[in-house]
Amino acid sequence: MSGILTLKRSRRPRVPSPRGDLEIDEKYGVARRYPLVVVRSSSSLLFTFVLCLSFALLAWWATFLLFASADLTAAGEQLLQGDVDAAARALGAPDANSLAEVGERRKWMFASEAVFFAIVLAVCGALFLASVRREAALRANQDRFLAAATHELKTPLATISLLLESLHGDRVPAEKRQRYLTNGLLEAERLERGLHNVLKAAGLRSAGATTVKTDGDLAADVRAAVEAMQARALAAEVRLEVEAPDAMPAPRDAAAIQLVARNLLENAIKFSPAHTTVRVQLERVGDNARMRVEDAGRGLDDEERRRAFEPFWRGDDRSSGGTGLGLHLVQEMVAAHGGAVRADSPGRDQGSTFVVDIPLEGGA
Repeated sequence: MSGILTLKRSRRPRVPSPRGDLEIDEKYGVARRYPLVVVRSSSSLLFTFVLCLSFALLAWWATFLLFASADLTAAGEQLLQGDVDAAARALGAPDANSLAEVGERRKWMFASEAVFFAIVLAVCGALFLASVRREAALRANQDRFLAAATHELKTPLATISLLLESLHGDRVPAEKRQRYLTNGLLEAERLERGLHNVLKAAGLRSAGATTVKTDGDLAADVRAAVEAMQARALAAEVRLEVEAPDAMPAPRDAAAIQLVARNLLENAIKFSPAHTTVRVQLERVGDNARMRVEDAGRGLDDEERRRAFEPFWRGDDRSSGGTGLGLHLVQEMVAAHGGAVRADSPGRDQGSTFVVDIPLEGGA
């Protein structure tokens, strides 16, 4: 063999801290802190409130019935002695003639409280049904994710294993070894990106999106992402074009910007037919930096535009692979910078454009 392929495993240590874990990003030389955050959904808080209200209602009814029983006992003793007015006073009426009014008031009180309690039970039932539906949706998402993640891990591993076996057995002609090594590295990079997306999504769910901003150049970041994806584009016979100013200084999280740009480029290359062009444009629009990634691929229909950034959502085209986390991570990282991202497309087979707006925060 004329060369040795070395796969280096990068390791990002996490340092325990009272305020959360501190992860050292060796690739970009930045440290990011993941605080220990407990996230509670609005439905969980509402369910807790309704449950506490139900216990309060039960306590009120139990107390009221106990006092009412004591009043009935006292009224019965007065009736045995023949004192009707005293019995009426024991039941809360000034005299015997007012007992009917007391009975009418209590009837309306019981009716209104019964209606209120029925509403509380209906809300509890609705929350229960919503939780069941949510659990079913989560289970379906989990099944889809497991199937997609298995495919995303197995395919590049199988390719790399086949390439290494061919190289190890000297079954590859010398003129093809470089191409084999290039394909192996591409599959390794694909595997790394897939694992990184999964780990990043897991971190978002446990700690939320956090960024460590440093002064840098967004134009250089975008060019670095395009350069990193050139090999993948060449393998897919897709051309990458970038249009950006010489410099665009801004405080940003370098690792997060790389994740955003590379995931958008990966998505554009994946769905673009051969011999087409993916265009990347970076410009300043007001106080924002705007990045556009435009392709001539399969495009998006209305539902795909609406759900493009949902976790685990992959649309109708399952043959292209993917875990369904790439665009979701893009949205989370952009939101952590105070920005926004949207997907535009004229329709199916008419290409798509993803637009990212990130505040420059005083960057020139």
